[in-house]
Amino acid sequence: MSAEAKANLQIMELDLRGNICPGPTADTLAALKELPPGARLAVITDYPPARQTIPRLLQERGCSWQITEDDGKTFRMEIIKGE
Repeated sequence: MSAEAKANLQIMELDLRGNICPGPTADTLAALKELPPGARLAVITDYPPARQTIPRLLQERGCSWQITEDDGKTFRMEIIKGE
């Protein structure tokens, strides 16, 4: 499958609101393991430390990410799994 086709795959969404450490980080890692390179994952959480732990995890795995929604309590992070 081409990189373009992979990028067009539907986004998998994890709603982790209410989960605390190590839940959001561990659940994000587990979901990434199931996805092929180039797949997209959205993580929604209200756990403040996840703003640091999840990006660190993504950087170590060569994923790109951005926070697309943030109301000060809950944020949504969209991730593209690295090769």
